[in-house]
Formats: sequence, C-alpha cells, structure tokens
Amino acid sequence: MKLILSKTFRLAFVMLVMVIASCKKDENTGVVPPTTSTTPQITSVVPKNPQTGDVVTITGTNFGATATDVVVKIGSTNVTISSVTNTEIKFTVPTGVTSGDLAVAIKNAVVANKDPQGVAITVTPKTSATPTFTAMAPTSGKVGDVVTLTGTNFSTQTSKNKVYFTTTTGGTLVLATVKTATATQLTVEVPASTVTGGVSIDVDGTNASLATGFSNTFTLITTTGTGGTSVTYINAKSGALNYSKIATTTTEIGAMIMDRANNWIYYSDYTILNSAAGKNTVYKVDPSGNNAPVVLSADARITGIVKLTTDAAGNVYALKYEGTGPSTYSIYKISPNGSTVTEVIKNFEMSTGYTGNYFFLINSANEICIKPGVKINTSGVLVNTETSANYGLQQKIGAAFIDGSSAYLVQSTDNNSQAKSMKFVKWDLGAGTMADAGFTPSSLFSADDAPLYTTSNNLGYLKTAVDDAKNLYIITDHSYQSGQLTSTWMIRKVAAGSTTSTLLGTFNIKFPTTDITDYNSTVEFISDARGNLYFKANQKDIIRITQ
Repeated sequence: MKLILSKTFRLAFVMLVMVIASCKKDENTGVVPPTTSTTPQITSVVPKNPQTGDVVTITGTNFGATATDVVVKIGSTNVTISSVTNTEIKFTVPTGVTSGDLAVAIKNAVVANKDPQGVAITVTPKTSATPTFTAMAPTSGKVGDVVTLTGTNFSTQTSKNKVYFTTTTGGTLVLATVKTATATQLTVEVPASTVTGGVSIDVDGTNASLATGFSNTFTLITTTGTGGTSVTYINAKSGALNYSKIATTTTEIGAMIMDRANNWIYYSDYTILNSAAGKNTVYKVDPSGNNAPVVLSADARITGIVKLTTDAAGNVYALKYEGTGPSTYSIYKISPNGSTVTEVIKNFEMSTGYTGNYFFLINSANEICIKPGVKINTSGVLVNTETSANYGLQQKIGAAFIDGSSAYLVQSTDNNSQAKSMKFVKWDLGAGTMADAGFTPSSLFSADDAPLYTTSNNLGYLKTAVDDAKNLYIITDHSYQSGQLTSTWMIRKVAAGSTTSTLLGTFNIKFPTTDITDYNSTVEFISDARGNLYFKANQKDIIRITQ
C-alpha cells in the first residue's frame, strides 16, 4: 500500500512541475498586444509666435477628420479651422486675435497638450513696408475719368487700397473706385462730388507717404466743351469740343492705340517712308500731357510694327512686318513696363482665305483676332475658319474695339469704297462671326454731306473709337468744298444701343500744316474710358478732344 501511494504521489508531483514549467514558458514567450489608446493628444504646435494671416499647424494623434467636431481657441477667441486630418489641424491666425493659451476640444472633450514647449501662443504684429505715392496721371480731368496713381507697396487686392479725392459734399474726402491694382500702380475713377484738391492713398490701414517734391493735387475740370482750341493750326468750325496738344513725338506716328484700362497711349513710328534704324519702335505716352513719350521696350525685335493692341492686363501686342514676303508677319507680347518681350508667333502668312484686309484685337480669351474667322489662339497657332462673307471689309477704316467680346467694322456691300454702299457690322470676337450693326455711315452723316452718300463717290477716311460706356465715336472727312485747302473733319457720337447719332463738332487743319492724313500713314483716332478723344495731326502731334 505504501509503495502504491508513493508512486502515485511522485507522478502527481512530476505533472505539477510540468504544468508550472509550461506556464512559465507561455508567460515568457507568449505575445499579448498592448491596448492602444484612442484618446486625442497634441504633440507640437508650429509656429508658436505667428503673425496675423499665418497658418498654424497643430500636430498630434486621433483628431479624426470632421472639422465640425473640432474647436480651437487662442485665449478666449475661437479661430476658424481650415483643415483637419487624424494627425493635423490647421488654422489661419485671424485679424484682431491676441496672445493666449492654445486649447483644442474634440466632440466637447478637451485634448491633452503634450507639446514640450507649452500651450502659449504669442501673436506678433504683422509688419509691412510703408506705401509711397510718387506720381499721378493725368493731374486734371472730369468726374468719371480714369487716373493712374504710381508708387510702391500697394496691395494687389483692389479692396485693400483706398483712394480719396477732395470733396465739399458730406465731408472733406470722397472714396474713389479702384479699377486695377498692382504693387506699384493703381487706376481709379474720379468720383462724383470731387473738387480740386489733394488725393490720398490708404493701403490696408496705412497712409501712403508722398514722394519729395511730388504734388498730389488733382484739378477737376467742370466745364464742358466750348469750341475752343489751344492748337494754333486747328480751326474749330462748329460744335462745343475743346482741342489741345498733349505730346509731340520725335518721329512720325504710324499706328496708335489707347489702353483704356490703364489710361496709356501707345504708338509705333513705322510708316511706309520711315523705317530707319532708331526710328522704328513702340512708345508709351501719358495722356495727361505732363510727360514726353518714352520707348516702351529696348528689345531689338520690336521694329517694323504696323499694328498694336492691348489685353485686359495691359500687356501690349505688336504686329511686326517682317519684310520677307508681301504678307509675312510676326507677333510679340510686351509687358506693361517693357521689360519682358515674348514671341507669340513667328513668320506667319497674314493673307489667308478670301481677303487680305486684316485687323488686330485681343478678345476676352486672350486670342488674337486678325479678322472674322481668323485668329491666333493662346498656343500661338493660326486658326482659319474664314468664309466668303468677309468680302468688302474696309481695312483703312479699322476696327472699333468695344470690349473683349465684340468690335465694329465697316463693310461695303458691293466690295468697293462707295460711301452709299457702306454699312457697320458687329464682329463677335469669340465666335469669329459678323452681324449687321443696324446703322450705316450714310444714316449717320448724310445730313452733313448729302452729295457724298447719294452719288457713286468713294468714302475718304472714316475711323471709329469706343468708350467704356460703349458709346461709338466716328470721325470722317467731308467731301470737297469749294475753296478748301484741307479737309473738313466731322465727329459724330452714337449712344450705346442707338441707331441715331449726334454731331459733336467739325474742324479743319490750317494750311500749310500737314492734315491728319498723309502719304505715310492713315487716320489715327482713339478714345479713353470716358470719351476723351485723341488723334494724330501734323504727323507728329497727338491732339486731345474733350467734350
């Protein structure tokens, strides 16, 4: 009996030892995954001393991805979150927030901040360079005119620039409408109730300082035209238009355009007889008459320029005659300050399809419109969908640019130059199509010159210009009158949407001064945004007409 119990005891003891050993082995070698915490926490905040407008990044864990679940405060001020991921929260420091401790809550539970640098956020003042006001052009004008203000450190956001003119109605200053803004230039409209006095600029709450010696006085012109002229060789025959000379160029003017958005005149001095070296480029003119013309670009490629146009951003496009064929041209894009010149298309053939007559405009898609159905797209590729309907377009009459969508042309119904057969057509610059405009040169001018529009006589010169209100201005020469030595010129205005016109005035050029037409070039006639008109006279003068 003893022996049996002893063996049984020994067996049980061995089994117990094995179980204990087995348990120890499992304890030493078995892997039990640790429990992962889902509690959100912050590990860093960068930057800790941001300025207003800076983006702050909160890094951590378990933030989720739902912005509406997250609340971020600096001190007692809630800030707007721009983005949330499981590991990052971003926000922009708002205007007016002061320094304080950062606090984050997710689903109303405060997030633990484990950032070793602490929770304090120190908002530092945003510094910016002081703006300056150095030039103004023009320095005089009427209510509604566009004025260009030059300086430094302007905001490129129009809403952050405030321009004030002097007034006597409702206070001492009146806020102007800022049309365009760059870091160095603003264009504004002269507001109603303006009087002669100082102009001031505020950029995001900081007043622009005046350059030494610069006068910021703007002189308001309140009188309408009285038929006067300060140009000795112009004889104002009828109407209430005022004529003044704003510039005399060193060489004869070829093509001339107005950048209405930025209030600059550009002209080239390439003409049939004038292509000498040094007399063959593009110039920029201040329409106020306060400054002499300056060369726009020194780039050697800008020669032989026969046509000019501008886009909405003020870039100048120049059409260059290459001289390697009867209709071989290139196009260059010139930045407003003239520092950058880009080749758009090189050595393309202008005479395409049904007519050799061409124009030169930029539509709202920044395509270069040569004529209806022919354009150069933004990739610099010539696209031609021209049809025979383009017969009869009158190139010497030019194109009146309305806006980025359309322009006026003149077309002869029988493809000749008879005044009685001419009509205005409206060119859709996007689609490249034309439609009848609803009026003709005859309907406008037959009361002024009935013989020209009832016989087979040819139309002499006719040019059109458009202001920002889409009023159309038309200048044309009267048929020969007994005893005249130079042409009598007539200017009519067609209000937007109307088919009737008003005769604004007539004038002529006193002999022996050269008329506004000559062998080298044709009539140049343009309008600014508010209907001030400009034309070339005596080969080298730019004359302004005010209504």
